[in-house]
Amino acid sequence: MANLDISGSSSTTGTTRRHPVNGREERPIKADFLCRVKYSNALPDIPFDTKFLACPFVSLSRFTDYKSSSLEKNFKFELLCEPDCGVNIDLINPETYYVNPDSPKKHHPIDLELLEDEQANPQNLRRSLQHSKMVPWMRKTEYISSEFTRFGVSSERQETRIGYCTKKKFQTDVLYRDRASQIAAINKTFDDASKTVLHHPTKKGVTAVEELSLLPDFDNWMHPFALVVFDGDPIPQNDKVDAQTLMPQALIRGMMDEEGEQFVTYFLPSRETLDKRLKDAEEGLEFDSDY
Repeated sequence: MANLDISGSSSTTGTTRRHPVNGREERPIKADFLCRVKYSNALPDIPFDTKFLACPFVSLSRFTDYKSSSLEKNFKFELLCEPDCGVNIDLINPETYYVNPDSPKKHHPIDLELLEDEQANPQNLRRSLQHSKMVPWMRKTEYISSEFTRFGVSSERQETRIGYCTKKKFQTDVLYRDRASQIAAINKTFDDASKTVLHHPTKKGVTAVEELSLLPDFDNWMHPFALVVFDGDPIPQNDKVDAQTLMPQALIRGMMDEEGEQFVTYFLPSRETLDKRLKDAEEGLEFDSDY
């Protein structure tokens, strides 16, 4: 048996050199690739588009106070649609779209299926009673569900949503099961709205004194109005004049600066103007714009 010399050092470039055995030098073992192999663990592409998820823990208002600019308000989104909007218009024969009101109307077969009444399948009450029996030697089956309507589980003792049992007592599925019940329910809403309510729903002893019709303002309905809300009191606190005296004579006017930004200005009369108006009121003089 030949002796091996193991006193040499190994190469760090991935090449292993062996010493001669039996007087014959062996070829060094090299890698199959000329370049150094780099192994990567790249993740595959996401199979769906990005989505915005609501974060209930951190509110976005703590980072920035978003305010819409005039550029965003005045921007008009382009509505892309076909020229005919999917309607084949016949420009040659105008009588194509004439519909005889006396002719019987025929519905599309798909629309007829939507207009059909729902047929309630009869339930097997006998089988339900058998499942609802409580056996003392058997553990009650529990279902992890939002609605405890399974066999053997009482839904009156525990609720997963507020008002679930109250909503269940209305039995809306029974009211609107057929067409006749739907018509009766719709007519009932009009009858309930026409009834005069004289007593307060929550406060006992409070009754209605006068009933007024809710009508629009026929004199000013054509004029555009803007609702202005002030964060604080617009009247200076250091003014010695009573605020109730200044408010009827105040003026709110919309203005625009050089950059096109709109803002609201609140004008108040000065002390001298109030004295003049008070003097004119005592003398019975009316306001004259040319004076």
